[in-house]
Amino acid sequence: MRRLASILFILVAAGCGGDKSTAPKRLEGTYTLRTVNGAQPPVIVYDDPASGQRGEIMSGSITLSSGGTFSSPWSFRITDNGTVGNYSETCTGTFTRTGNHIVMTEDDNQSFCGGQYDGDWDGNDTFTEGNVVYSR
Repeated sequence: MRRLASILFILVAAGCGGDKSTAPKRLEGTYTLRTVNGAQPPVIVYDDPASGQRGEIMSGSITLSSGGTFSSPWSFRITDNGTVGNYSETCTGTFTRTGNHIVMTEDDNQSFCGGQYDGDWDGNDTFTEGNVVYSR
């Protein structure tokens, strides 16, 4: 009986607490757009009732790769005097990392893209670029 109790104790102990990794998270990966200025997509980023124009971000993400490159696809909805158009753009570029601070430089080969942006990684699952929050 004592031997059976010892075996059961070992089996139960071996099955507990083994599903959490203690390894540090990696920055690389895909982060999905969660909020812009605290609002979830779709988010109005431009609205001029006088001209009948409105711009909305529908979705976005950013993938940071181990080679120091990134890709960031976005989808937009533009309304111009009642005519609605859906658009998408993928910005690409390179990034450098100092601690958890990231500096991204977009390639200037698309109409919407080009520029340099700063972001911060929380060391876990959230990436923040100014007022834009991504998570994985």
